[in-house]
Amino acid sequence: MRFTILIVFIALIIVLVIYFGKDRQANPVTQGMAALDKAKTATLEIDMNSISAAVTAYFGDHNEYPESLDMLVPTYLPSANSIIDSWGEPFQLEKDDLQNHTLLSAGPDRIFSTADDIRRRL
Repeated sequence: MRFTILIVFIALIIVLVIYFGKDRQANPVTQGMAALDKAKTATLEIDMNSISAAVTAYFGDHNEYPESLDMLVPTYLPSANSIIDSWGEPFQLEKDDLQNHTLLSAGPDRIFSTADDIRRRL
């Protein structure tokens, strides 16, 4: 949890540096929202790495993938907050017909199965 807070804090600092370093003629609200989405995407990458490592560890221990990400808490991930994406939606673990697993975030629009979904094959 402390590591996640530290990463979010660093991302916020980066956002502020980018925001105040750019040309300020554009709408500040629009710039701020774009910078916030970039920071959330950067944080999302770290969260997806953690979940991916937890799924791999689970597979190593059980020789099968978890049915849901909830099964990773608390043994492989510290809390239920660990499986929530940057926009406040739970990550999903998807399995296709060939038994390939994909980690999904709904993305900025917070709706799954839209163009802005963020996917990582495990």
